[in-house]
Amino acid sequence: MIDKEILIKRLSIVKLLYKTGLEQSKQSESISFFSILTFHDSIEMFLKLASEHKGVKSDKFSFIEYWNHLPLTLKESMNNLNSRRVNLKHRGLLPAKIEIETSRVNASDFFEQNTLSIFGLNFSEISLFELIKFKKTKNLLISAQKKLISSEIENCIFDVAVSFQELLSEYKENKLDYRKRTLFNFSKSIRLDRNPNNNEGQLIDVVKQMNNKFSEIENTLEVISLGIDFRKYSKFTMITPELYKEISTGNYVIHNQKYFEEICSEDCQFLIDFVLDCSLKLQDFDYENPNFKLS
Repeated sequence: MIDKEILIKRLSIVKLLYKTGLEQSKQSESISFFSILTFHDSIEMFLKLASEHKGVKSDKFSFIEYWNHLPLTLKESMNNLNSRRVNLKHRGLLPAKIEIETSRVNASDFFEQNTLSIFGLNFSEISLFELIKFKKTKNLLISAQKKLISSEIENCIFDVAVSFQELLSEYKENKLDYRKRTLFNFSKSIRLDRNPNNNEGQLIDVVKQMNNKFSEIENTLEVISLGIDFRKYSKFTMITPELYKEISTGNYVIHNQKYFEEICSEDCQFLIDFVLDCSLKLQDFDYENPNFKLS
């Protein structure tokens, strides 16, 4: 039997692959068929983990043979999924839209039923947050998910907004040049060198507008340079409030309050999933400047 901590981590990886399949299945019909392969891979990974957990040697098992040795459900549905995968991968036969939708439902049912029967765990409670290595971001997302479950929409959104800022901060903190300046800053504010008089009021307004525009450009460049999906980021910023960090306390405060009455739980889940995806993407290629170590 596998140690519980290791088991949870490996089930999180299975769930991440399954979640990728869900997202693929909802894309346009021209590419959604890739979800068939991903669903199959996630289930096969689950089956190998289940065999290891139960002490069953499965090195030579075919996909469907696992049902002869483990107390698994939905054998016929999984056999159909396997057939779709063979037709797609080895024969070049694209599945119909209804087959993709059926595969999504069957995969979801498989994990919900068999995670409980094999491992004694609810699949819905397997957290992908366990895969995040950025501690502050991870804890804030866990908090946000709990607040979403208890319908604390406004508090959930605030935690997610802070988690994204902390993610960027945690990722950038050890990526400094010899001047101890982050490599992901792209602009500086424009300043007037002398005190303006009344005749220079218009110039001040122009400078303020330029600084605001440069700030927007810097944020955009930062997001793109980090490999974050800008379209999803634009939706994220539409929903979340603008924050600033107090120098004296280090706490985040809402600078631009937004109205949350029309925001539903699906929107909140999108925010949480967005920061989760960003976290996994950034830690996939994390590094530091070997010439500069944080003390």
